[in-house]
Amino acid sequence: MTTEPQASIRQKLAIYLAQLPPPAVIKLASGLEREKLRGTTGLPYELILSGLRPLLARFQGERPGMPDALRQFCYPFEDLLVDGEDDGRCQGAIPRSTMMRVWDWLGEELLPDALPDLKQRIADHTLKNDRPALEAAVAVLHASAGKAILAAIDEARSNPDRRKQLEKRIGGDGGLEDAREIGAILSIAPSMLKMQAALPKPILNFDEEMVTALKTIYDETHEYAPNEAIYLPFAVMRRLAEPSQILRFVRKVAHQRNDMMISRCELAVFGEVLLAEMEDIARRVDTQRPGHADLDAMLLDIRRFAHLSKGVTAEIDLRRNGEWGQRLLAARGRVSAAISQEMSRFETELIRALPFHQIGQFGRGGPMKPDLAKAPDRTRVERMKNCLRFVNGLSTICESVGVQSHSRSIRQQIETYLAAYEDRLLEELRAAKGAARNNAEEFVGVAADFREALGEVKQAEVLRRRGQVAARG
Repeated sequence: MTTEPQASIRQKLAIYLAQLPPPAVIKLASGLEREKLRGTTGLPYELILSGLRPLLARFQGERPGMPDALRQFCYPFEDLLVDGEDDGRCQGAIPRSTMMRVWDWLGEELLPDALPDLKQRIADHTLKNDRPALEAAVAVLHASAGKAILAAIDEARSNPDRRKQLEKRIGGDGGLEDAREIGAILSIAPSMLKMQAALPKPILNFDEEMVTALKTIYDETHEYAPNEAIYLPFAVMRRLAEPSQILRFVRKVAHQRNDMMISRCELAVFGEVLLAEMEDIARRVDTQRPGHADLDAMLLDIRRFAHLSKGVTAEIDLRRNGEWGQRLLAARGRVSAAISQEMSRFETELIRALPFHQIGQFGRGGPMKPDLAKAPDRTRVERMKNCLRFVNGLSTICESVGVQSHSRSIRQQIETYLAAYEDRLLEELRAAKGAARNNAEEFVGVAADFREALGEVKQAEVLRRRGQVAARG
């Protein structure tokens, strides 16, 4: 019997499962679900399935298999499930960990008698492929669970002691709010399932036909559940390849393109969600210390910012004097300043990675040649390659974040230095002997790697060939 902590086992299992090819993941999940429904004992079903769920969520289209009661329970809000714990929760995002705590809460406290019976009925109907009976049982599950969750939370809000107990069980105040959202979504489960059947996943382009379909279901739901209908567009937003396209739905409902008008309508939350993400990125980028940032991670953040910024400005008319326009300009200014500050050190890093030294008696104005006394410093080389990947990655998005002039200037300085260094390095390689020659050949490889990091693959190939010719000479 192992004494290894459960968290450690889950972590190791997640790492192993992540290495499986997609067909194997689907086959394993389907087999486990089938045996679980049949009542086969002796397997840690939930432990393995909990590791498979995040992987299965990334697959496109309808997943094969035999969904158990838990999967059926989650269907109405499955688009809103996110991995990991909720730190600084946002509306329309439900951590899987909270979902599992709510499921356990239902079985142990809220529906201790009804839930086991519903689970058995769902399993029986699934194995018999009795679709009408299955849909009826699932509808009862959604309605019963939704009512029980909302009633328990309402009671806890008026009873401080009960609230503390519930927060401890479900995961704090954020977990309680997530549970409330689950209950609210279950109360409109038929509408959520109708939307899922009407719209694809993922949605590569949220066209007018899809927007109209969502609006129809939203209007129907809004008639009987005005507060809960908001979860329909939240779920659709999670399906969108371009999240900013949800603003097409907002425009259709508000009959406006103007951000100053949209920001005052009941669906303004979707603009707020997009702006909040951009502001979070701006804060994250702005707090990085120049020279200490993970440039690959920073570039991913900047790309995301540029993508969102471009999408929002394409979907609605942002006014410079409007609140949203001012917030976007402020966030873009922070990102631009952080990028400029980071890039200001790149030329110095390049000089350190590909050093020159002066020759003769002419002082600082004298002729220079590559310093071949030492082999390339691999730490400096790797640091510079990161810098160059960053410069290259910015080339297609620099305008969206307002650094096109500075980016162009830094790149030009780098290319000018590289060109001068390469020419003189090849001259030295022809005449160098011993260790200096070996170092020169290594520096040719470094310079070629730098060209590749800049996206200049052909120039890198030419440099390597020129280096081979110079070495033979």
